[in-house]
Amino acid sequence: MRTIVSHGTSHGPASLAAFLFLFLFAFCLAVPSATAAERDPVIQGVVEQGKAEAATLLNQGKAMEAYRLYSRLLRESPEDLEVNLGLARSSMLAGRHHQAIMAYERLLEDYPGDPVLLKEIAHAYTVIGDTEKARRYLRNDPTLDEESTADLMDALGRRYDRFQIHGRLSAGVLFDDNANQGPASNIMDLGNWRGVEIPNAAAKETFGGFASGLLDMGYRLGQVSSWWLVGDMNFYVRGNTNNKLGTSNNRFLDWYKASAGIRRMGPDTLLDIRVKGELFDNEWYHAVYAVGPELSFAYAPTPWLQLISRASMDQRDYVRDRQRNGNYGYAGQYARFFFGENLHEFVVGARYIGGRPERHTYAYDGWELLASFNFKLPYGFELAPSISYTKEYYRGAATVFESKKREDERIRAGVGLTYRINKDWTLESFYQYTNNNSTSNYSVY
Repeated sequence: MRTIVSHGTSHGPASLAAFLFLFLFAFCLAVPSATAAERDPVIQGVVEQGKAEAATLLNQGKAMEAYRLYSRLLRESPEDLEVNLGLARSSMLAGRHHQAIMAYERLLEDYPGDPVLLKEIAHAYTVIGDTEKARRYLRNDPTLDEESTADLMDALGRRYDRFQIHGRLSAGVLFDDNANQGPASNIMDLGNWRGVEIPNAAAKETFGGFASGLLDMGYRLGQVSSWWLVGDMNFYVRGNTNNKLGTSNNRFLDWYKASAGIRRMGPDTLLDIRVKGELFDNEWYHAVYAVGPELSFAYAPTPWLQLISRASMDQRDYVRDRQRNGNYGYAGQYARFFFGENLHEFVVGARYIGGRPERHTYAYDGWELLASFNFKLPYGFELAPSISYTKEYYRGAATVFESKKREDERIRAGVGLTYRINKDWTLESFYQYTNNNSTSNYSVY
């Protein structure tokens, strides 16, 4: 795992590197994740609320709406027994009998002796005229598995709980060959100045460790309402072992976020509006506070396509660099495709990024293109490659030695490999490569 950082300019190398690191780190954390989405508790929270909405539609007799919503939930969580049972029953009521049979067969792989499932799949085969298969299922000597049946029925009952909560904890080790995102040397050419020496600016490698966590919550406003009150709490902490990083206050960093808002779940749409607060900090010294709104909207015109819009605006307060205080934000549009029998995923999109701090030369506009895959492999493995291209245009020069306005061009490429041990535990590894070109040699790494 690598954390993306960058350099600042013109106020001394140590403090500037730390401040601009936080400045860009905020946007890195804001990029929507496109890998292993079903493991993300926020996404899982959406799935749980979607199941509650689909169950309500089914109980209201809106079979086709329930079928459409269950079909989309299946792509998010294909192994979820509740989703498969809801899909099977809504498919039967909506006249989609072959889809119902496929869902029942997936359920019977886990509950081979369940008498209710055996009767329902036999009914489905009878409806399509395959009486031989219907008899074969009914001839099975059903042994009632009380524990598994009770677990399934209990899980179905929880769909009507108005309060939902999900969480995730992660911890690991890392190696970063450029933890401070420094140039190749402390000596560089800046504008017309040759051989300028900036102490402690050069790249530094390090081993380290990290821990992160997320808690996602939702409360349904009514027993059959599509509206939810939602909130989440996040943290990420990282420690580096290289003592030389202490000269730029980069040995330890942490990030915290909390948000609250409202979400509407529909068969084909999701709208999520929140107010968030964030804290970025290096070694309990270089703190940056941020507060502002964020919005997400998703529309699924077909079962294999989702269109996702996201936007965020921050009002930031840099405790030790007041000239960077101001408004920062992004707005993006993405498309998420599902393909193949295993429901692999492909995400492609673009977004605008920009900042308007108090000091004009620090202001910038930019854009980013990204693409990522999530391949679901045999034996519980998932492979998630990704790539992004970013261009940033600043209003002023990068350092006091230069007159040309700063422009940055950045390529990031990464790949993640995940092994699912069971429904609660996963092992993850990740590699990321970053190449940042700039009109200022101080920002080339």
